[in-house]
Amino acid sequence: MLFREGPVERPDELFDREAELEELRRALGERRVVALLGVRRVGKTSLARAATWDLPRVYVDVREFEWRTYVTWDDFYGVLRSALPRSRRLLEALSKISGVSVAGLEISFAVGRGRPPPAELLKALDRWAESEGARIVFVIDEAQELHKLKGGSFAPLLAWAYDNLSNVVFLLTGSKVGLIHRLLRPEDPQSPMYGRYIYTIHVGPLPRDRAREFLARGLEEAGVRYAEEALEVAVDKLGGVIGWLAYLGLEAVKAGGLTETLVAEALEKAARLAWGEFCRFVQLRQSRRYIYIMQAAAEGAAWSEIKRYLEIREGPLYDAELSRLLKTLVEEGWLEKNDVYRPADPLLRHAAKTAASCR
Repeated sequence: MLFREGPVERPDELFDREAELEELRRALGERRVVALLGVRRVGKTSLARAATWDLPRVYVDVREFEWRTYVTWDDFYGVLRSALPRSRRLLEALSKISGVSVAGLEISFAVGRGRPPPAELLKALDRWAESEGARIVFVIDEAQELHKLKGGSFAPLLAWAYDNLSNVVFLLTGSKVGLIHRLLRPEDPQSPMYGRYIYTIHVGPLPRDRAREFLARGLEEAGVRYAEEALEVAVDKLGGVIGWLAYLGLEAVKAGGLTETLVAEALEKAARLAWGEFCRFVQLRQSRRYIYIMQAAAEGAAWSEIKRYLEIREGPLYDAELSRLLKTLVEEGWLEKNDVYRPADPLLRHAAKTAASCR
């Protein structure tokens, strides 16, 4: 079924990602570090899962760290523990590492100073992959969350693995493109990743005709009737963000039909979800100026227009402070900057026009 509540797992379940899938599979066979970038809900996780479904892999999902102010190595190991392959030979190799305990198929790591060195874990994975005549893909979903890592940066470990482990390839997905660059800083001479090649694939929204086809095919597959006008309105409002299109499709399946009224109702519900996610970010940052910026940029706004809007709401504002706020919103994936600033998510654009504040 095209409309799903979660990501797909297999290549044949993807919609209109043949080119990206082929490129990603090829890169995973040839490169050391691959970055898969795109806005929220555009389908990065589905593409990463489908591209690696039949490959040896470690799939670490660090999205649960998004609303934390910092992350420890023990937190990361807690997620890693359940992601490791349960191969007998790999478990035997891991059990020989200080700080690792193996009981049957269960793996546990010591915490604090007794935790196993991450390089030793990666070396065990590399040796196991070599013995299997394969490469193992170490996937970190929404890898930008590791910029919060305390007690040692992730970049030196990645640089070491890049130089020394030929059987481990890293696949890093990220919806916060600026933070991915801040995490790795490949163009910064002071960064451990300086001079190391990162193969980057950008995943964009579906073109309008393909977005329309996705909705129509999904509805027909579910035996749900729809009005052509409602389909056009839906694509106009949701763009090609496949996660939101699937959300609308599920609402239509539940209702037994797609009408313009249902599109409007689903749009409001989805916009509230998107705004709620943004408000969690605002609560962490504890600055209502982020809300005002999103409201000012809802239809697209230049730097000077945003500053004027904020000064009407709050009074004089230093240029440097506004630039800092805008940079944060762009890096965090909430705003995009082309000729003007505007919310990256079409549902967030809608919410910013109507939402008064964050509760």
